[in-house]
Amino acid sequence: MRAVVPVPILAAALLLVALLTAGCGSGGGSTTRDAQTAVVISLWPDGEGRSAPKTARLVCDPESGSLPDLAAACAVLASADGRTALDPVPLDRMCTELYGGPGEVRIVGTVDGRAVDARLSRINGCEIARWQALAALLPSNQSA
Repeated sequence: MRAVVPVPILAAALLLVALLTAGCGSGGGSTTRDAQTAVVISLWPDGEGRSAPKTARLVCDPESGSLPDLAAACAVLASADGRTALDPVPLDRMCTELYGGPGEVRIVGTVDGRAVDARLSRINGCEIARWQALAALLPSNQSA
């Protein structure tokens, strides 16, 4: 036997979900735009798990964080190239067999309201290109 939820209860539940979702990210009178780009960047120069990560935080609009050039880092995340570099390399893409070193990076947070959890390495030409496109985000200027 299947349970039937009366329409008024279902409508009330959907309205409650919509109201709760609308309030997310609007902490204490600030606009939702203030929190749309906020990331934590972790860099392992010798590879994840081989040493403690160098960590930095970045918030854009208004800019704050622990990177040396906040404006450049926010500009990278606002650019199409930067947003594309956050996405993983498609599995069908051909990449040169170059090795750029053992470094690894993880970028977690939100960019323009979109959740991101990007992992970077330098294991081939495609990954090296992503690393270079996001170099302004790397703690201690570990560009390449």
